[in-house]
Amino acid sequence: MRKITLISCIGLGLFIAVMLVSNPPTASGSKNAQPAVTGTSLPDSVLKFVQKTCMDCHSADGNFLAKGKVNFSVWDNYDQAKKADKAGAICKELTKGGMPTGKWRKNNPDKVPTKADIDMMCRWAVSLQK
Repeated sequence: MRKITLISCIGLGLFIAVMLVSNPPTASGSKNAQPAVTGTSLPDSVLKFVQKTCMDCHSADGNFLAKGKVNFSVWDNYDQAKKADKAGAICKELTKGGMPTGKWRKNNPDKVPTKADIDMMCRWAVSLQK
C-alpha cells in the first residue's frame, strides 16, 4: 500500500513539473501587460521589447520557472549587479535562440525577436555592465 501511495505521489509531482515547464502561455496569457513597478528603469525600447516578448512568462503572473530566472514585474527591486547579470543572461539566451521557447515562438510568430531586437537587447546588456 505504501508503494502505491509513493508511486502515485511521484507521478503527480512529475506531471505537475512537466505542465509547468512545457506550458508557455500565448501572447494574451499575461494579465500584467507592464512591469508592476512604476517609473521602471528599463529604457523605452527595452520596455517595449519586454512587454511584447517576455512578460507572458517573465512576470508576476507568468510561468513559475521562467519568473524564477528573471521577473520583470520586480526588475527595479534588483540591485545594479543583479540587473547586469540578468541582462547578460538575457542577451546570451536570445543570441543562442534559447528564449523565447520554441512552443512560445510557434504560438506567437508575430512576436518572435528579430536580429535587430536581439542586437538592441545585447547593447542594453553591455551598457549595464559599466
